[in-house]
Amino acid sequence: MKLGRKTPEVELGKRVDEFHRPPTRFERLREWLERQPKVRLFAVLTVITWVALTALIGLGPRPPIERLIAQGIMEQGDLAQLESRGLFLATNPWTVLLGVGLVVATEMGIAWYFLERFGRRVLKTKAAIRITLAVLLMILFTALARFFIALDFNPYLTPLAGLSILGTMLLGPRLMFLMVVVTSVNVGIIGGNDFLLTAALLLGAGFAIYAVIRANSQQKLLKAGFFIALVMGAVTFAVGLIGGATLPDAFWQGVLGLGNGVLSLMLAMVLLPLLENAFNILTPMKLLELSNPSNQLLHKLLQKAPGTFTHSMQVGNLSEYAAERIRADALLARVGAYYHDVGKLEHPAYFVENQIGQVNPHNTLSPALSARIIKRHVKDGLEIGYAWGLPQEILDIIAQHHGTTRIEYFYRKALENALDGETVRESDFRYSSGRPKSKEAGIVMVADSVEATVKSLAKPTPKRVEDIIADTIRNKIEDGQFDDCQLTMREIHEVGEAIREALIGFLGPRIEYPDAHSEADSSSKSDKSGKAGKPKPAGTVN
Repeated sequence: MKLGRKTPEVELGKRVDEFHRPPTRFERLREWLERQPKVRLFAVLTVITWVALTALIGLGPRPPIERLIAQGIMEQGDLAQLESRGLFLATNPWTVLLGVGLVVATEMGIAWYFLERFGRRVLKTKAAIRITLAVLLMILFTALARFFIALDFNPYLTPLAGLSILGTMLLGPRLMFLMVVVTSVNVGIIGGNDFLLTAALLLGAGFAIYAVIRANSQQKLLKAGFFIALVMGAVTFAVGLIGGATLPDAFWQGVLGLGNGVLSLMLAMVLLPLLENAFNILTPMKLLELSNPSNQLLHKLLQKAPGTFTHSMQVGNLSEYAAERIRADALLARVGAYYHDVGKLEHPAYFVENQIGQVNPHNTLSPALSARIIKRHVKDGLEIGYAWGLPQEILDIIAQHHGTTRIEYFYRKALENALDGETVRESDFRYSSGRPKSKEAGIVMVADSVEATVKSLAKPTPKRVEDIIADTIRNKIEDGQFDDCQLTMREIHEVGEAIREALIGFLGPRIEYPDAHSEADSSSKSDKSGKAGKPKPAGTVN
């Protein structure tokens, strides 16, 4: 070997700096949170929540609504008159704090039991980060309610529905319902033990959970916010009537409820992109942002590995169609497929789809080394995805899209090249990043294998496509690739059927246009014979 020439191992050890960046402050914070012991972290968060909520709710309380009714002052609503009568002075702040502290402690106990009982379903991933975000949202919206009431704003303007919108999209509806119930009770206490205020906020915020649970675009979120505002207006109008208000007063309270819904939507739309990026939690809005082909990482994939980019887009379309068939998360399947091969950015020339007009570098490598290079794109993809802040759900698809399958071509080549007595270890030719665990990862695995195989056919026909899909699914089932996956056998076959329909539709019939040389030859022959025919219009078929 000549001096200065690098072996393939040395070349593969290089890092491409443009695909990596140092972690941000939020990423370092998330790493720190995930490293903490779970029990200790949850205990610290519980104490912080208890102290913060007790202080926000218990300091400077307003008189209870029962006292207002008993003294005949509720109709006047004059807080200055309350102060002149010494009602605030009659309230012992220490006993109030004690009572509030006991109520908040009870709420924390219920939350602990809820998470102990349903935590695995509610907090599927990133438990530490999600609990931290839940605590932050509860404290934030309780402080906002305290701020509104301290400035003598009408308490029915408290935008608690904004907590529902944010929490449902970031944390899910189950955990959000518990948070809404607790926060509604706390805001009612802040507002003077106003049960009607608690009821109005609870009903409006509860409806908000239902309204935004399927909002996967800004347009749908705006539409959901419009309905939330209408429901808040109707609920606060009804609560005004229940409280004995006249129709004009109740109508004005309904207008305030309408403003509550609008304010909640505005607050949620401002905070949502900030919180989803800070805590790296996947939302439909984040998926839409990642699916944009102008996304910087996808743009780099197009520039550096155009064949891989085209393959990823096609796999994304197939995955989305198949996910819709079995009612999985179609948007997650599509976006996960877009990024599943992003690790090929490191060494694109070693993958056949990027070798247009180039010599295949595997021709000079041993099968074992070629397999190592091919397998490495999964590890590189995880590193690149992590460096670019891709959500965990996308990283899981990157890691699991090959499962533990065998790199068949190089394994067979190694068997053919093996000398007498030489052992070929199958483990050297298998991926080792784990089998698919989610439905979306399983769908991407099937779509990836089928698309790559069909693309290698010179003349794909519907029958050949159907046979390839059937063989792919059968081989992966026999190899145990779906053993850890949430897909049922029925869903696996429905995925195959959906991919078959989509592929046949994508392939379709194509017109074979004559090349320039054949046209010139036929033209010269026609000129020589003097029998030149009329050219066929574009679109005709022989």
